[in-house]
Amino acid sequence: MAGSQAKIEDDEMVALIAKHQPMLRAVIRSMVPGYVPGHSDGDDVLQETNMVLWQKRETFAPGSSFSAWAATVARLQVMAWRKRSATHRAMTLDDDALIEKIASRAADLADDMDQRREALQHCLANLTDEQRELVQQRYFSKDSLVDFAAERGLTYPTLKKTLERVRTRLRKCVRLRLAAEAS
Repeated sequence: MAGSQAKIEDDEMVALIAKHQPMLRAVIRSMVPGYVPGHSDGDDVLQETNMVLWQKRETFAPGSSFSAWAATVARLQVMAWRKRSATHRAMTLDDDALIEKIASRAADLADDMDQRREALQHCLANLTDEQRELVQQRYFSKDSLVDFAAERGLTYPTLKKTLERVRTRLRKCVRLRLAAEAS
């Protein structure tokens, strides 16, 4: 179309919305008390946000920051939820300016999540198989570290100390990787 602004294709929008779900949850979590995935209020707001993003997809300017645009929509949806939910008023902060500051900060941090996630994946790949298995066990398994230590013939304090060393190594690696990407 001559003279009209470029628009994003529907399949690209679906991919962007899907990719930014963790960021949107973070923004909503910062503003909806007690929200965890599976909690109906926060999930409802997330669903409403996704619908609004889809409905307003033609207003998104390709090349601009999708995460900033989506975070703004999420904040507006939470504010609308707060106004509709008089019963939740007692559980929420009443200072809209403070809530906006908190949500804005959460959105800023969420913007960095993709870079941090990529850096962490790179750093995890540099660990030994045993170190990666320990991280996997700690963060993605329902089994206890005590049982994991016993299976490996280790004491729990030894395993805990090893995990702390791995965490320190990952923190340093992520920090260095992000610093290198920034320069």
